[in-house]
Amino acid sequence: MKKIYAVLATMLAFSTIGGMTIFADEVQQKLPVELPAEKTGEYDLLEMESQYMTMNAKITSIEKSEKGYYLISATRPDDEIGIVFTIDENTFILNNKDGSFMKADELKNDMSITAILGKKTPMTMSLPPMTNPMGIVVGEENSVSTAYFDEQLTSEEIMLQLNISDETKIVDMAGTKKVFTQDDIKNQNCLVLYGITTRSIPAQTNPVFVMILPNDEVKDIEEELVGVEEAEKLLGEQQIEQVTEPAIVEPETTVTTPIAPVLEVNVVPLREMAEKEGFTVTWKANDKPVVLQKDGIEIEIIVGQQEYKKNGEVLQSVKAPELKNSKIYVSENILQ
Repeated sequence: MKKIYAVLATMLAFSTIGGMTIFADEVQQKLPVELPAEKTGEYDLLEMESQYMTMNAKITSIEKSEKGYYLISATRPDDEIGIVFTIDENTFILNNKDGSFMKADELKNDMSITAILGKKTPMTMSLPPMTNPMGIVVGEENSVSTAYFDEQLTSEEIMLQLNISDETKIVDMAGTKKVFTQDDIKNQNCLVLYGITTRSIPAQTNPVFVMILPNDEVKDIEEELVGVEEAEKLLGEQQIEQVTEPAIVEPETTVTTPIAPVLEVNVVPLREMAEKEGFTVTWKANDKPVVLQKDGIEIEIIVGQQEYKKNGEVLQSVKAPELKNSKIYVSENILQ
């Protein structure tokens, strides 16, 4: 068990709390600024961690399947691979501004979203990865956090204390028709939308919206699926290893025949070179083509196959596209 002192939590608070800040005397209902006496010694941070996590992204495309669920392709900061969210009738969609519920057909390209996922929710290890969030928050007006809140409505994990007001909307994920109070939030995992916070330790806020989340227990994860937290770590390690040099690898020679001259080919990173040439790049899964589009030109490439299509015509690349460290490398002639 990892141990951490309250003094360390105090130092971390200033680096982990986002959004605007105000002074403590500007909060509508004043709560204790200092940590309760029983929490000033050692405590086990892991016991106070939320079972949930958030993931920020921007929608790039939306597809509705014949079975009624949606495939939401999205990009994430500093991540060229992206992610695909599958959402269905069980997925809640919230407006970040006021916590009102939205419908899937209201989602649009270029919308900023925050996906709410259990840390054990399965994620595929395909590129891009796919996962099924329990909910999506649309917009950026308020901060979005998932955390465990104790008897004092304090989360040690994100150093935030909730100051429930008459304007705070409190619901549970099941849509139970009852009036929830701050007592229902105690010792629960919650999704919180909030704006300004105090500069106190822990920071205090009057949340706009609180959703009480259920216990997250996912067992017997299928083969080739891992939990979101583990997948993020694995994919992150791959991204750290990405090639940082401009994408030219040592020239390689193709297989030759008696009637063919020896050719040299530069292998380049597909996305970087394609976007430099003005193409848009779309990639949904390893077994589907990467599609490049520009000014009426459409090129389809499949990893591992030398054959590719240009405006429907089947052509041959000098070298089959390869996936290395989360990037696709192709023969330079494909983009010519």
